[in-house]
Amino acid sequence: MVRFAALVVIGALALPAARASAQEEPSDSARDQRILSSAAAAESLQGPLDGGWTLVSSDGKLIYGFQIVDKPSGETPEGVWRDLRRPNVPGDIGLIDTMQRAAPDALTIRFVAVPGQAPTTIALKLAAGVWSGDMTEAGAVTKVALRRN
Repeated sequence: MVRFAALVVIGALALPAARASAQEEPSDSARDQRILSSAAAAESLQGPLDGGWTLVSSDGKLIYGFQIVDKPSGETPEGVWRDLRRPNVPGDIGLIDTMQRAAPDALTIRFVAVPGQAPTTIALKLAAGVWSGDMTEAGAVTKVALRRN
């Protein structure tokens, strides 16, 4: 009889706690709204170039991959590059030396892809939502486009 009474008391204590936690669970729509608000807050800390990008030639060949950090405060963007034409080996990645915005629709990226050679320079213009322009590498000019990953 004592065991039964103890179980009843324990059960009575557990039920209100279970009810309280069930009542505190947000609805699916409240949870979705919280996720959307968090995503919007995170995006407000990013500039338009922030994230992963791929540079492709006019015939669609992958050339470079970029990961860019672009703060909305107007600071100069920073980033890293990876040569997608080479296998994953040491030396196929590096820091972007300079990224310059001459205007909201003009971007120049410079970095040294091969030590001892002239820097690779990519001059892009934004038109109709697409970054496109020329890449100068080892004296050769290639038509390119920058695509968001």
